[in-house]
Order: sequence, then structure tokens, then C-alpha cells
Amino acid sequence: MTYAIIGNGGSIAQESIATETASSDIEIDFEREVAPLLERRCGGCHVGERAKAGFQITDREAVLGYIEPGDVESSSLWTDYLNADSAHVDPATLVMPLNGPIPAHELETISGWIEQGASWPESTRLISFLEVPSVERAAATPESFFQRFSAFVGYFHPATVHFPIALLIFGGAAAALSFITGGRAQYVAFYCLVWGTASSILATYMGWCFAAEKGYPAWNAVPNAESIELSAALFRHRWLGTFATLFAIALTICATYASRKPQGKLRHVWRIGLIVLALIISIVGHQGGELVYGDMIAKAFSRLAGK
Repeated sequence: MTYAIIGNGGSIAQESIATETASSDIEIDFEREVAPLLERRCGGCHVGERAKAGFQITDREAVLGYIEPGDVESSSLWTDYLNADSAHVDPATLVMPLNGPIPAHELETISGWIEQGASWPESTRLISFLEVPSVERAAATPESFFQRFSAFVGYFHPATVHFPIALLIFGGAAAALSFITGGRAQYVAFYCLVWGTASSILATYMGWCFAAEKGYPAWNAVPNAESIELSAALFRHRWLGTFATLFAIALTICATYASRKPQGKLRHVWRIGLIVLALIISIVGHQGGELVYGDMIAKAFSRLAGK
């Protein structure tokens, strides 16, 4: 399983929760207390044919495979996916659910259930509406061709996004060089801007489609003090990326007008703007990388230091 069940937003002392529930004499009933919790917190992403990472929260054996009955600290469900403050967990990539962290009292219920032996009777099944077969769900809410097409192109965002990043960064370097060498570098910068803008429009559209397909927060979801880290990181990445695309479009229009008056002031404006855009697009690319791979720079320096 590659998706976590909780982010590291909020200050939750998971270790103290595990200790407290371990000493509790109150028996936790799976069907009454744990099953509804799993349905509510995990069912949105881990049910049906499109379950993330192929992990089904309704699969009793699959869930219990991540649990060491009676030992919460040896259960990967807890140490790898609930305890986001664990030293060996990267909260930038192991974050679920995306709509916010699981409350402390619910974590207490899960850890207590594990410590008490993680009893899940074979006769007990999660009976959420989310468990309705996907064929029936599709029949109830059919998707339009546009929705299916958007989902299709979204999967190409991770590959396509490299084109505008490379072109606009190279164009920014050429724009800077053009202030020294003149014409040829400016010519290269102009066409890097034009093609970089065109590909950034496509990549941005694909990115928004991919976010919807992955079940990420809606476009108008604004992180707050209780938001999980991925939600805030995604918010910064998607909107800075969108701004970069709009800025690129404006610069392309400016550069096109400037080409009609080679000696006008606009030729300086768009070249300086392209240099700034190259810096912005570098940040956007780094943010996207962190969403997938975590804090890459910190990891790189950590490896260099021999840690």
C-alpha cells in the first residue's frame, strides 16, 4: 500500500495514544466502533475498481496484513500510515485522507483495537454505500465523454510537464544571455517562450484533470491551520503553476508585439519577464517533485553527508 491514511497536520501525540489505549480495560467493538471509522475515513479512496494503490479497505485479509495483533508499534498500519511523525515516514508522500487528519479520539480507537488483538470477525463486513459494486455506481451516475477524456489526459501530466519546464528555463537563460550577445540569443528565447507557453497550457490542463482523478482537494479548497501538509503543498503547486501559465501567455503576447518594433521598450520587458518566469517555473517543478518524492533537496544533502 503506497497511500497513507493520515497526514501530519495538527499536533497528535500518536505514541501517547498507543500507550494510553494499551492500558485501557474497555473492550473496543469492531462492528460498532472500528468499522464505521474505516468506512468514513478510508472508503472514499480505497473501495472499488479505482481504489488507490489497489488497496481495498473492505478486504479483511488485506487490512489485517498490515497489523500485528496486540502490538501497535509493530503494526505497519500504525507506524507507516497513521504515525506520520515517525522518523522513517515521509509525510509529504504518505498522507491520507486528503480532507484532513484523523482526530485523536479516532486514532485512540484504532490503536486500542490493535492492542486488544485487532479482532475482525469473518462474518463482519464493511457495509458502507461505497461498497456498492462499481458497475451499479456507474449506472447510477454515468460519466460524460468529457469527464472520461479529462481523466484520460490527466494521467499524462507527469510526463508532459517536463516540456514547459525545460523550454521556459532554457528560454530564461537565453533571455539573460541576449542582453550580452544580442540578436541570436533573443531569437532563441522568443521561440522557447512560444513553445514553452503552448506546452504549459496543455500541462496545466492535464494537471487539473490529474488532481481530480487522484481525488485531491477541489480547486477552491483553501488550506487552514488544521490542513494536512499535502493539501497545502498541492494548493501552492497548482496555483503557482496556473499563475506561471497565465504569466507565460501574457509574456508571449508582449513578445509578439515587441517583434513588430525591434527597437521598442517591450523587447526588454518580455525578456526580463521570461527570466522571472524561468525562476517561477523552477519552483513549480520542484514543488511537483516534492509531492511525489518528498523533500528531495534535504534527502540529497543528507546522503552527501553520509546519513
